[in-house]
Amino acid sequence: MSKLNGLLFLCSLLAIITSVLTDIPSTYCKVPDRRLNIVYDLTKLSSDKDIIIKHDDENIRMQLCSPLIKKCNNQDGYSICLIRNNVEKGIGRFPPHVDNTNGRILFNFTGDTCLPGINYTMKIIMHCDYEAQSNSYPELFTHGDQECNLHIVWKTALACVPRTQINCTVVNDGRYYDLSPLTRTSENYVIPMKNETKSAKIILNVCQNVIHHGTTCEFKSGACLEDPENSNIYSSLGTVQKSPFFMNGDLKIEYQDGTICKQNIPTAHIKTTITFICNLEGKGPPEYIRGKEDCHYQLIWYTAAACDVDTLHKYSAKTAGKCIVTNPVTNFKYNLQTLMNKDFTVTNTSGVKYKFRVCGALTDNTCGTNTGICNSEHSTSLGQANTNLIWQQGGPYLNYTNGNLCENGMHHYTLIQFVCEPQGVPNQPLLMKEYPCKTIIRWNTDLVCEKKIKCATDNNDEINLTPLIQSTNNYVIKANNTEFHINICRPLVPTQGLTCAHGSAACKVSVTLKNEYTNEISLGFPEDSPTLNKDLRTVLRYVNGSQCPENPAKTISSNFTFICSNNNQKLPAYKYYVNCTYIFEWNTSIACGAVIGSWTKPCIIKDNFRSYEYDLSLLYKKQQIHYVKSKQSKEYALNICGEKKYCNGSAICRENNDYGSLGSVIFDYSRDDVKLKYSNGSKCNNNSYTSEVRFICNESIGIGTPKLLLESQCSAEFEWYTEMICVKHANSRNASRQDESILLEQFSPSHAGAIAGVVLTVIAVLAALVYFRNPMERVCCRSWSSLFGFRRGAGRVQYCRVDTTEEARLLLNASDPTQCQSDSDDDLLHA
Repeated sequence: MSKLNGLLFLCSLLAIITSVLTDIPSTYCKVPDRRLNIVYDLTKLSSDKDIIIKHDDENIRMQLCSPLIKKCNNQDGYSICLIRNNVEKGIGRFPPHVDNTNGRILFNFTGDTCLPGINYTMKIIMHCDYEAQSNSYPELFTHGDQECNLHIVWKTALACVPRTQINCTVVNDGRYYDLSPLTRTSENYVIPMKNETKSAKIILNVCQNVIHHGTTCEFKSGACLEDPENSNIYSSLGTVQKSPFFMNGDLKIEYQDGTICKQNIPTAHIKTTITFICNLEGKGPPEYIRGKEDCHYQLIWYTAAACDVDTLHKYSAKTAGKCIVTNPVTNFKYNLQTLMNKDFTVTNTSGVKYKFRVCGALTDNTCGTNTGICNSEHSTSLGQANTNLIWQQGGPYLNYTNGNLCENGMHHYTLIQFVCEPQGVPNQPLLMKEYPCKTIIRWNTDLVCEKKIKCATDNNDEINLTPLIQSTNNYVIKANNTEFHINICRPLVPTQGLTCAHGSAACKVSVTLKNEYTNEISLGFPEDSPTLNKDLRTVLRYVNGSQCPENPAKTISSNFTFICSNNNQKLPAYKYYVNCTYIFEWNTSIACGAVIGSWTKPCIIKDNFRSYEYDLSLLYKKQQIHYVKSKQSKEYALNICGEKKYCNGSAICRENNDYGSLGSVIFDYSRDDVKLKYSNGSKCNNNSYTSEVRFICNESIGIGTPKLLLESQCSAEFEWYTEMICVKHANSRNASRQDESILLEQFSPSHAGAIAGVVLTVIAVLAALVYFRNPMERVCCRSWSSLFGFRRGAGRVQYCRVDTTEEARLLLNASDPTQCQSDSDDDLLHA
């Protein structure tokens, strides 16, 4: 009961704070969907520079979540500016009207006069795309004769509901099948129901929930029915639960537990079954067959994705062109013609250089005519050139055959494999391994990139594993004569001598006494983003590796669980092997996301999770105040320690305006930085000035200097690379309740009396009623209660969701009390 009383007290306190601060408007780029009880946070689309969209003979300069950084026609107050013939016109005033109905998000801007009596209008349609992250780019559509009415479509994962996915692969009779190319990340399949009401349609996706854009399907529905008689009403035909399976020789997916069945039959819920038929020429959508009458909707789909990988491999070879091959399932065309007609060189471990060409013969004939790759030191042809680029899972390859004789009457041949590069990997070939009659070259290039998985969880409490991606060397775990080679979210970095399956992200090898790799086993490919498990820990899974030795019908996979810990391990730890799966764990602070720190006078910030303290007064040993100029020659003064003689005691000021008092300290382990958020500064229009300073660890830069990162009418954000917040400058101390109370002091009323106590008691009772009546209010109470320690779940710390520009709203700014997110999927869904 004590926790419940504490929760009710804090909720009532929040209500008072909110009523006092009603003059602070909510951020309109955080769009609530009350039907689904979620909030779409689009603030990550903010940019430190105005976004430029080039279109025909005109340009658009815009911001979505704030006014333009650079004035439009020397005037403030615009978010969208049209530039035509070097003349600027304000076509979208800030702020817009936001419409969030019928499963879509629409920003309506109104601008200046276009034609007599007609103003410009700009509609920005936010469209869900799970693969378009915060760096996605808006697209201006042709407006033709409607020169006064323009519209932009902006695809982004930030406009999507939390994703529900299942493994989309299956092994049957030793053959491997993969339906994941049929998954659509930004649109659905729409299937008309033949022989039914004309306008009746099935909305469908594969191994994933339907896209909630223009539809109002239930949260986890894999298929839903558009009601032909009630506009914008959809009923679930089944939710995403079960992976593909074979039944009576047919490949199927089944979506179960849809809407309650209203037919007079024993079935409780509607379900949908899709039967996939291998057809190498099948390009059409699925077809509805039957099922409405018995609440079991059945569809059939003729598609190349239903063919096993070996069949697809043979088919692609028949359809390949000159240094071009098409993925037979996705129709993505690998075109390496830009690499032709050039000489490239790789070097073996003895320093011998091999010269080769892509899809063509060398011109010097040192190793004979039509040679594709040549050991010039011994004038040996390692393979004859051809233009037959071959498709396979993980990327295409060339096979140069019929080189010089080697052993037992065999001819030398060379495989040149092309891989979508891990982030930051040099775009160049590498000699991987040499055998008596075989040479393997691997080449990292973005020319063969169909997609890269997002290295972060998709839920609101995003955990970003991107800092763990390797670009130069793999992680190597050694155990006796066995090694595990691992990368995160990307294929392995090419390593000489390591030839594990093309595109693998993890590999197990045995090491001989001569330090050579043998018995190489692929532990899977990086096909899905990290997720949260039931314990709210981040899990990354690689699938479809080598054949499982104890169960040939399955393939090997690997699981990496990332555990929030202040006792960082530099490498993942191998735990055990079970059911064809290798299990690893990794203790790292990166899995903690961002945590709330505290401030101790005069100028110390504390990381309460790791019990580290940083003395920021060291920033001012040589210079008592730092000045930063904007491009418009505005000058800001920064003194984080806020001495009285500077900025009237504020940390940041410009002219006579102070940019707020300290609201929160946020340690973001994913990006190795610390953010200080300031709010409630001098008055700015109907708001107040706010600011943020982002400190980034750089051990070689010394104190460093701040620079202006983002500037708008009433706010400023600064970036400061410095070694002063690196761990080597931390003092490790035990966190105390006295220090932690500093943040709470800013919430406490300066004068509390008996009347306030009575008011709080009454409000607490009302808050309890609201909690059980209104799910949106429950979110508010949950979020604020979590700030003070009433949290569920082990192994995670309380944190705020953080992004690169706007991040979590100030914890002390009641304009957005829901920003501190819960760790629980249950809380996210408000179940």
